[in-house]
Amino acid sequence: MNEKGAVLPSVMVFLLLMSIMILGTNRVFENQMNQLRMTKHYYEVESMLILAKMELNSQYELDKEIQKGIVTFPNGIVTIQRKEANVFILTGTLKDVFSKQLEVELTPRITEELKIKQDKEATPTLPNKK
Repeated sequence: MNEKGAVLPSVMVFLLLMSIMILGTNRVFENQMNQLRMTKHYYEVESMLILAKMELNSQYELDKEIQKGIVTFPNGIVTIQRKEANVFILTGTLKDVFSKQLEVELTPRITEELKIKQDKEATPTLPNKK
């Protein structure tokens, strides 16, 4: 190793290996950041779809003839399309970056007043004994 010019090739090989290692580490970091970003988008759209489903459910109780609608959020929108009698397709879009679709089947809920009335009608009345 004491010969002239033997150190330069060793340093060059060492720098080549170090740069490959640094570029590989950088690539892994970029992939992890992209995965984190996609996971964040997924959960944001999922939250928007759940909130829109709750809103649709409450509006469906008031008006059974809903055909379509839009629910607007600060970071995106959810469009609602009627597919069948009580089946809706919700499409959440996150500022044209990420999109997800959800099919929802709604069943009309019985209000408490109707439930109490039905219970009274269902229970037989006993005749009074004197």
